[in-house]
Amino acid sequence: MKIGDLINVATGERKYLDAREREAFKKAAAFAPPDARTVAMLIFYTGCRIGEALELTPDRLDYDHGRVILRTFKQHRGQKVKPDKFRYVELPETFMAGLESQYKARSRRGTKTGSKPLWPFTIRTAQKYIKAIMTDAGIDGRRATARGLRHSMGVNLALHKTPIHLIADILGHESLSSTRIYMEILGDDRRDVIAAVW
Repeated sequence: MKIGDLINVATGERKYLDAREREAFKKAAAFAPPDARTVAMLIFYTGCRIGEALELTPDRLDYDHGRVILRTFKQHRGQKVKPDKFRYVELPETFMAGLESQYKARSRRGTKTGSKPLWPFTIRTAQKYIKAIMTDAGIDGRRATARGLRHSMGVNLALHKTPIHLIADILGHESLSSTRIYMEILGDDRRDVIAAVW
């Protein structure tokens, strides 16, 4: 990753949601239809890629430890295909409870339907759901996407002084060089970090 992945260097437009926009997105998602809300909030809480979210099955929800098990995409660029790599990402208890309430996810674990994805729709449909929530939240431009949610998670973790190796693990980065971009705090986010020590 490079700086152009987080900000349009020609226009200065951010490609991630700031703290205010994250809060607006969360509020707007609360009023979205259940499938739209849950897939969008999984990306919001984990920073996972949209395809990783759509693979989620009840069997990959670890209710005992309050986390999700995600199969990591994009770790084989220019190399031989590697075996599947999985990562754990913690989730709020209320979100885990919501998945049980909406999809009976915990009850389906270990059954025939436990290995079937929670959301039986395409990436394109998920993108439309996320775009609609962004519109309702008053968010537009390049950041009003699933990737904008993913990047906002990385930036948010960096702003909260999360160790770089943990950010890499949460986002499923194979190399820390992909993660370092989130340490390059930009614009108002940078000012907020500096202002905290004034």
